[in-house]
Amino acid sequence: MHISQIVLRDWKAYTTATFDFPAPSAGRNIILIGAPNGYGKTSLFEAIVLGMFGRDGLPLIARSPFSGGDKERLATSYKAFLEKALHKGATDAGRTSCSVKITFVDDEGEHLEIQRIWHFSDSGGYRPLDEEVHIFEGPTRKAVGPTGLQGNDRMDWYRDYIARTFLPYYLASFFLFDGEQVSAFAEREMAAQVRTGIEGLLGIPVLKQLAEDLRAYAAVRRRESPNVSDKTIEKLELDRDVLKFQYDEKRRRFEEIEPDLAKLKEERDNLTRELASFGAGSQAQLQEQLEQLNQLRRAVEAGRAQLEELMAKDIALALSGLGLREALKARLTSETVLERWESGKKQGDTNLERFLGAVDSGMMGIDPHLTESQRNSVLTTARSAWEQLWYPPPDNCAKSFLHPHLNELERSKVIDRLDELDELGAPAIVELLNDIAFNEEALERLQQEVTRTESVAPHVDKKRERLTVLNGQIQELDQEIGALKRELSALESQINQKNTDLTKLAGQWDQAKPSMRRAMRALKVASMVDDIVSQAVPSQIDAIAKAMSAAHRSMAHKKDLVERIAIDENCDVQLLNSQGIDVRRYDLSAGEKQIFTQALISAVSSVSGRGFPMVVDTPLGRLDIEHRKGVLNHLVKREHQVILLSTNTEVVGEYLKEIEQHVQKKYLIHFERVGDIGQSTVKPGYFDNAGSAS
Repeated sequence: MHISQIVLRDWKAYTTATFDFPAPSAGRNIILIGAPNGYGKTSLFEAIVLGMFGRDGLPLIARSPFSGGDKERLATSYKAFLEKALHKGATDAGRTSCSVKITFVDDEGEHLEIQRIWHFSDSGGYRPLDEEVHIFEGPTRKAVGPTGLQGNDRMDWYRDYIARTFLPYYLASFFLFDGEQVSAFAEREMAAQVRTGIEGLLGIPVLKQLAEDLRAYAAVRRRESPNVSDKTIEKLELDRDVLKFQYDEKRRRFEEIEPDLAKLKEERDNLTRELASFGAGSQAQLQEQLEQLNQLRRAVEAGRAQLEELMAKDIALALSGLGLREALKARLTSETVLERWESGKKQGDTNLERFLGAVDSGMMGIDPHLTESQRNSVLTTARSAWEQLWYPPPDNCAKSFLHPHLNELERSKVIDRLDELDELGAPAIVELLNDIAFNEEALERLQQEVTRTESVAPHVDKKRERLTVLNGQIQELDQEIGALKRELSALESQINQKNTDLTKLAGQWDQAKPSMRRAMRALKVASMVDDIVSQAVPSQIDAIAKAMSAAHRSMAHKKDLVERIAIDENCDVQLLNSQGIDVRRYDLSAGEKQIFTQALISAVSSVSGRGFPMVVDTPLGRLDIEHRKGVLNHLVKREHQVILLSTNTEVVGEYLKEIEQHVQKKYLIHFERVGDIGQSTVKPGYFDNAGSAS
């Protein structure tokens, strides 16, 4: 599938503009659209995104004020954005709408056209109820759409059609993106990037929203049944909502300080390199000491992180003691025996009355006939004999349930987890503590040696003081992030348990009023969605790791640095060289971090199996010079169409020569100001050799 035409009308600085693109062929898949900053390049990118996805596409736009998942904020931002998108001269000329039309050609050569029209009042106010979407298929432009649907239902139908036929909005960020956003995303923790990528690939954001909507629906339905006397569900929902509020607050704090920590570490690394440049005769020794200093810091940080992980999980359980764990395993085993015995007895009881009825019918044929008292005596004896089949209970059968919230499978999982703890020995923990203490002592000694070795140079004292402050701030944030991770893990576990408890109560209320039954069934489905989400991410890890490894090798400047990218079930990342050493132990430049993110984007788009075009605004972004050619050469290897929106400082000169043979068509955007209104126009062509608009 490729884009064959884009038509803009009264969009931003474009009164009218048409872009025609040929079909990609073997080795030629690149469309170049050039414009200096401020000429309308990003406006074209925004038109493609919003033309395809409407309000759902707003988070993909870097200039959008939207920064969260709240629907009301998204609607408000969408309105504000569109009112600025209407061409300034349109309303003066009596035109009160703007539109984007995108024509695709699928793999069978059939044309598919999407047109989105936004309407405004005479004063330029956006009218959301009048937004139009039109889809046409084939050479006759056959209209496609729902019949009898209006408003949000109609828009939902088009959203589903676009997701099936073209691309779902939650995958769009891996096909339509801004190079500036990539550089910002690259500063996030690699595990968080990978999890975001896989969740986007699987559509998990939609599933999470579905679970939340189902629980909200259940709460509304329950309020429609005021005569239900049991308050247990209400208390569980309240407890869960409090926990979720705490979780969201801590998650917000985590996402707030994570980029700050990355910036502080980058400043520390830069400052360390600057300090290494001071001095004369002892310069080589000083640089070697500073490198050792960084290695020791990373070793201490890694050790503390490993210890925090153990403290949050294994150690806390191991401290309960072997005796208590063995007693718990024995208790859970006996409760499993009790559950099976009760289940068998209950199943047998359901057939008792049938059995007694058969005996009674049989006695009617006895000659001479039995008296009433004789028949009752036989039936009483038969009933007693039947019940004796289940007594005494089996050996190792618990008398009652201490853990009624667990079923047989969950008890088995708990026992397996407790068995794993038996392998956690004190020597391993002591060894880890000794390693941390040894590295901390070595770090302190080496810091003292560095202080003695440093030569006197301008500003060195201030830089050293700043480095000390940075180390303190980094240590504080590292500790806070570690604490937040433990708290988030604990809160998530508690929230999941509350949701499980709510689901278990569904059976008790299944015979209640229709509203209550619908509410409980919604909770059951939400719980099923939670299970799917928890199991979905690990299922795609191997495919993503393999595709990322190939993409990273294709783009990286240092071809021998990363041989393979390994990702575990928690999405923790290792960048392994040919010796199997994780190169993350060493400093990664900003460019190397961006290559990792570009590899993730490439992997998700590849594994998704979608043949959708890739549109990249500011493709080289903040990439350093040595990685630019690698990224460009990787893009030309894609089987599908790639549209690059470049400034006059990016895909020009030697970088243009690098991909020239793969370019199908070039456009250049021109800009002029008429009075106080800017006007963008597009013509075939590109930048001249000097890098300016020709």
